[in-house]
Formats: sequence, C-alpha cells, structure tokens
Amino acid sequence: MFENELKDLGLTDNEIKIYLTLLKQGTLGPSELAEKTGLHRSYIYDTLERLLEKGIVNTMLISEKKNYRAVDPKILREIYELKLKQLDAILPKLSSLASEETAKTNIELHKGKKVWRTLLKSLISDMKKGDLIYLVGINEAFLEEIEPIYLRQYFTFIKEKGVKEKIIIARGKKKFREKNLEYKELDEKYIGETAEVIHNSKVYLFVAEEPYYLITISSKKIAETYTKQFELLWKLAK
Repeated sequence: MFENELKDLGLTDNEIKIYLTLLKQGTLGPSELAEKTGLHRSYIYDTLERLLEKGIVNTMLISEKKNYRAVDPKILREIYELKLKQLDAILPKLSSLASEETAKTNIELHKGKKVWRTLLKSLISDMKKGDLIYLVGINEAFLEEIEPIYLRQYFTFIKEKGVKEKIIIARGKKKFREKNLEYKELDEKYIGETAEVIHNSKVYLFVAEEPYYLITISSKKIAETYTKQFELLWKLAK
C-alpha cells in the first residue's frame, strides 16, 4: 500500500517489509520478524543494521534479548526533512564542482512507466519562486491517469512557489482547474505526438508510447530556441 512511496525515499524492498511489519506488530525479535516477513534470518540482521543506521528502527532489551521497534512515522518525516536541509546546505558547493562541459549541453534518455514522475521531480528540484514553465501537447487526462498522486503534489508545490504555467493543448482536451495554469488551444493537427516542457535551461520531450520515453536536454541555447517556438505557437493559439 505504501511501498512505492517508501521506495522513493530510498528504502529497499526488505527494509520496507521489515519497517511496515514492525509498525503494524510493535516490538519484535529477529526470529519473529523472520517468521512474519518470510525473510531469512541473515537478511533480517543485515537489514535491521541498515535501518538502525538510518534511524528508522530502535532497539530495546526484553528478557536480556535485543528486540526492534519502528520509529513513529512522524519522526520518519523529520529524518528525511533533516537530510534535505543538509543537502540544501551543500548544493552550492556541489554545483560549483560541475565542469564547464557539463554546464554546456547534456542529454539524458529515461525509459519506463515512471518517467513523468522523473520529469516532475526534476522540475521541482530546479524550480525557483515565480518561475514560468511552458508546455505543449500535454494530455492532462492521461497524466492524471498515470501519476495522480505526484501530479497533485506538484500542483501544491508550484502554488506555494508562485510558479505559473503556460500550456498549449489540442482543442477540446481536458484542462485542470488551477489558477496558476493558463491554457490556449490549437487544432490537433498542429500538436505533435511528443509533449514538450520548457523550464529555464532545460527542455523535456515526453513520448507517451509504452513503456514511455523522456528525453531531457540541458542547454541554454536549445531551451531558448524551444521558448521562441513556443511564443510563436502561443500567438497562433486561442
């Protein structure tokens, strides 16, 4: 039920299985965990050590035997918020290490059912207050079907940041009722099969052909070219 969300936090399948079991069952010893999870005891011990290092489980002695208990989920949130703050503190230094070659042009290809989630995460990580994002050929109904949870989280985030989107869609397609989204329509014959998202110096090309493809282009010049093309289409659209 919560496995995918916990995976996104960096937990492995075994770590998730043990954490959720402890959360539901309370305090357990390694033998009881092995019985309830179906994992071999060697995996139990290794996984518990990693969870202890991450601060996700605690130990307690019962009849002089070590037992384990999951931390409160609220504490789990605090742990990851602290890690984010630590990452934010070193981001400027990490960015300064990037070579000039890396800063010029970089192209990445992502493949799989979760590539739109990858796109949303990338947008959020690069986003600054008051940014403007351009989108062409987005099928909102399709996105709501494949990423409903992340899409709502994304909308909440851009509202908080005061980010606006200009979106060109095929005439008659679904529109989200969000105040910071501005739509215009074009005849479907002018909308290609590839959806485009332009944000600052990045261009994202999404192909909704299973298993789905996402091409990410990091280039100021290429982003400027796509932005000019968008502005021309925006004038033509209604």
